[in-house]
Amino acid sequence: MTGLRERKKREVRLRIIHAAESLFASNGISGTTMEEIAAASEVSVATVYNYFGNKRALLLAGVEHETDEMVAEGRAVLARPGSNPAKAVQRLLDAYAENLAGWDRDLLREVLSAAFQRVGGEEITVELAAMDQRLIEQLLALLTGFHSRGKLHPDVDVYEAALVLFSVFTLQLFMYMSIEGYPAKDLRDQIARQVELAFTGLASQPSTKAKSK
Repeated sequence: MTGLRERKKREVRLRIIHAAESLFASNGISGTTMEEIAAASEVSVATVYNYFGNKRALLLAGVEHETDEMVAEGRAVLARPGSNPAKAVQRLLDAYAENLAGWDRDLLREVLSAAFQRVGGEEITVELAAMDQRLIEQLLALLTGFHSRGKLHPDVDVYEAALVLFSVFTLQLFMYMSIEGYPAKDLRDQIARQVELAFTGLASQPSTKAKSK
């Protein structure tokens, strides 16, 4: 019975989160009331407040839930990384991008806007930073595995490499949020191309003729 009760609680919690996300995307966070969230999730207002004390807590819960989903998808890549570091990183970042592209773009903007609010913004910023850190740690684990197998240059600082590669993902995500009509496929394609560029390098390679001299 306890297991069934806990499962029902999780289901109600997720229903409230998803209802809130939809309303936040449509009406903005400030334009959404807890009463509207309760009606959309088919529970009482008291139940919404019982699970989440305010809209900010609801927003944070949504971010945490999506991060859990991204990390779970990332584990599948870490479990089967393959032999090509660039392709593995592309797959990992693609999993993250696909998940976030499933969010309404207006909701992503609302989350970012909330982080810059004078009241409550710091708490959301901390949560977003924690989300980034969890994703960076997965990327670091992936690169560390390839480094230990001799698939990366021995002098590579894998932590710095993880930060550089994650910045590719972050930049393209900002582009996706800020440019109206930016297709999700282009987001993922751009990430893949820039990861390939990062692994290939920018420096020109000496020609065979130059080497022979």
